[in-house]
Order: sequence, then C-alpha cells, then structure tokens
Amino acid sequence: TPRKTEDMESEVRQLTEALDRAAEELSGLYSKALNTADDSVADIFMIHGMMLQDDDFRNRMTGLITKDGLSAEAAVSRAAAEFAEDLSKSGSDYIAQRGADISDLEHRVIRILAGRSAVQLPDADEKIILAADEITPSLTLMFERSQLLGLVSGKGSATSHAAILARSLGIPAVIASGTVLDSTVNGVPCIVDGVHGNVIFSPDVQQLEDADMRRKKYELEQQELLSLRTAPAETESGQKVTLYCNAGSLDDIDRALECGAEGIGLFRSEFLYLGRSELPTEEELADVYTKAVRKLDGRKLVVRTLDIGADKKTDCIPMKPEPNPALGIRALRLCFAMPDLFSVQLRAVLRAAANGPVSVMFPMICSVSEIRRAKACLTAAADDLEKRKIPHADRLETGIMVETPAAAVISDLLAGEADFFSIGSNDLTQYTLAVDRQNEDAAAYCDPHHESVMRLIELTVKNAHEHGIWCGICGELGADTSVTGRFVQAGIDELSVSPRSLLRLKKKIRELP
Repeated sequence: TPRKTEDMESEVRQLTEALDRAAEELSGLYSKALNTADDSVADIFMIHGMMLQDDDFRNRMTGLITKDGLSAEAAVSRAAAEFAEDLSKSGSDYIAQRGADISDLEHRVIRILAGRSAVQLPDADEKIILAADEITPSLTLMFERSQLLGLVSGKGSATSHAAILARSLGIPAVIASGTVLDSTVNGVPCIVDGVHGNVIFSPDVQQLEDADMRRKKYELEQQELLSLRTAPAETESGQKVTLYCNAGSLDDIDRALECGAEGIGLFRSEFLYLGRSELPTEEELADVYTKAVRKLDGRKLVVRTLDIGADKKTDCIPMKPEPNPALGIRALRLCFAMPDLFSVQLRAVLRAAANGPVSVMFPMICSVSEIRRAKACLTAAADDLEKRKIPHADRLETGIMVETPAAAVISDLLAGEADFFSIGSNDLTQYTLAVDRQNEDAAAYCDPHHESVMRLIELTVKNAHEHGIWCGICGELGADTSVTGRFVQAGIDELSVSPRSLLRLKKKIRELP
C-alpha cells in the first residue's frame, strides 16, 4: 500500500527539491558522456532531463500528493508506472522500450528522496563485467571505462541504451541475454562473447582457453589496424580516398587524431546547445570552434550548422510540438525561422576560420533557393564581422548535406551552388524508404543497402564530379565495409566515420584492386 501523507506541502517541497537535484545529476552525466562516450550517449541524458521537465509528468506527481495524499516517493512510483504504461500502449516496441528511461528516472528521484547515495563502486583498479537485468546509462557511466571488461543486460535490443553505450565505449556486450541475472551471479567468473552473443557463467578450462585464443586473435587484429595509422587510404591501383572522422565534441577530435584521421568531416554543433537553458553566445561558439581548429593543426574542420529538431530538442530553443518532427521545422528550416540564432553561429564559424582550414556545411537542403539563402546569410554574417573589425576568414568552402531524395535528384543543380557534397546516408535512407529509422518495429524496412539508396548516392557523386566539386559520405553507411568497394568504384572522394571505424575502413580500402 502506498504511504500516505498529511503534510502535503512538505511532500511537494521535497519532491521539487529531489527533481532539481536529479536534474543536476543528469547535467553532470551529460557532460561526462560527451567527454567519455559520444553525443549519441549524451543525448540519452539530455532526453532524461527533458522527461524530468515534462509538465505532464511533474503535474501527475504533484497531483498524486495534493489530491490523493500520497507521499513523494509513492507519487513518483505511481506517476512513473502510469507514464510507462502509456508508452507500452503505443504499439511500438521502440517507444515501449523508453519505459526503461522512465524506470531509470524513477529510481534516481526515489534514491534522492530517500537520502541514499549512488551505488557503491568497486576500487578503481578492479576489473569487472557489469551484469544486470536492465543496464542503464547512468549505472554504466558510474564506472571508469578502464574498469569495464564487458556488459551483460537481461533486457534490451539493438536500439536499447545498453547497446548504444556498448558500441560507443567499445565494450564487448550481450544484450537481451535471456539469462537470469540476480545476486547468484555476483562474483562468478564469466565470458562475454559480443561477436556471437554468448554469455558463459563459471566456464570450464576448455571454454576459458577457447575464449582466450579468440581474444588474442582480436588483439592481433587490432595491432595490425594500428600499424595502418599513418598509411595512406589508397587502393592497390592508387585510387586515394580521404578519411575523416565525425565528431560531436572536442574530445572526439582527440580520438580522431589518435587513429590517424586526416581531418573532421562532420563537426556536429548540437552539443553546444543541448542540455542548457540559455543559448550559447557568439564568443562561446567561436571559442569552441577555434579550439577545434587548433587541435587539428592544419587539418580540415567541416562544421555542420545546427541540426536541432526531429529527435533533438533543447530548452534554449523553443519549438512547437509537431506530429511529424522529422518532416517539420528542423535543421536549416529552424535556422531560417530564427535568423539571429543562425547569424550567431555563422559569425562564430567565420571567426574560427581565421585560425585554420574550416568549411561550413548546411543540413537538410532540398532546393537551389535554400542554399542560395543560406549563402546569403553567410555573406551577411561576414559583412557584420567586417563592420565590427573582428578578424575572420574572407571566404569559406561551403557545402551541403545531401540527405533527402530531393537533394540527390537535383544534385546537378545544387552542385552549381556548392563547393562540396556530404551525403548523410542515415537520413537519406529514412526519407527514401519512408521509414522512421528510430522505430524498431520498422527496422526490417530500413535497409541502407536498398538499391534506390545506392543509386541516389551514385547519382550524387556523378553530378558532383561533373561540376568539379568533391563528394563524401558522413553517415553510418560510410563505415560499412561491405559496400566500400561500390563507393570507391563510384568515385567517392571522402568518407567520414567514427574514430573506432576508421582503421578498419582504411584496411578495406587498401585491399581493393
């Protein structure tokens, strides 16, 4: 039976304080995720923070105290259960799985209300395999990366947060293991085979020897890849492909340089806006972009202008609810709707470009008029800096993201207005096949190898070259070595991938005839 209360005012006050404290913790985890993982993991904590600020969620909890007389703890549990039930009725496995986010938030707030500290952690030098019925992002980030040998989660899927974390951190993992994970496995030796999806508790001698042999083989493969760090990404016949990395933070640039990236082909700007209530200033943006330029020490930095909207929201940019956010006011459309926001970012990029090679890239371009309008905004930003006598680049290499069928089909027209193309294969697949790439129920239909997607990519490369500009790919498909040969044959100039994918991709390119 939920605990009742007579002091409703005190319970509401305790709830508010706990929610504020939880928001502070999530802000800290967001920052840590940017530094130790990548922006896809950081986005998880950004989403948690948004859930925590959701008026409906908060009003449910407060109402359960003031109207039903529940204690703060009981109100949190009841509201979380109701919210999770609403999600489960969506008919979508993907949305239903977001119930795990609600559960994580519930446990966080109740822990704070109860005055308990976070989980007691093992010594920093102790190596562990983290196993739980459901592994949450916040639990994983309590540990140092060097401590974690593997992850085993009883629940989850390829799109669950446990899977996203494992991929980002490069940790062997088995998700939805089907194994009972309770206190009986605590301290038990375990083998986690992330390649084949096997978990073996209390392995025998032969199983340990087999696992050790596979591990050594993997380590040898990694050493071979590291030896390619300074080697050119060139086919046996001498065709060169420029290999860049995608980055969502300054720390990502460090990881890119460690693996031998020739530059940053996609520097996401969203991390500068997410998780904050006020817009970053021109000075803040210019400082971060300039630090990125200096880290790269003469290598190219391609900055994508703000791509907020769709699955990314932030408190510092008010946005109306939309029935189809992926088809609504996002990316460049949002920047056109908020010209001051756009101008501030463009001025910051121009200022950073005075310190080294910087290109700017506009997302979600669908027409010639849009790229002309974006370029006019860039010219106006440069004129403003000139009037203020602030050092800036006289001209920027200006490109566009080709991530809609519209852009690919008229790429011959767009090429006359751009200095380069960068194909965003993730969105191009989604929009070409009319499939929500975040909907797990439709995952079987979201095939990046679909011939329509591949032909649009080849058409874009062809039209770019006919107009004398270079063309790259910065989506996940760029790291897919099963289609690298086809891209090289099409004449792709550049591939921009995650740091962990770069060396394996380089090895594949060097093996091509």
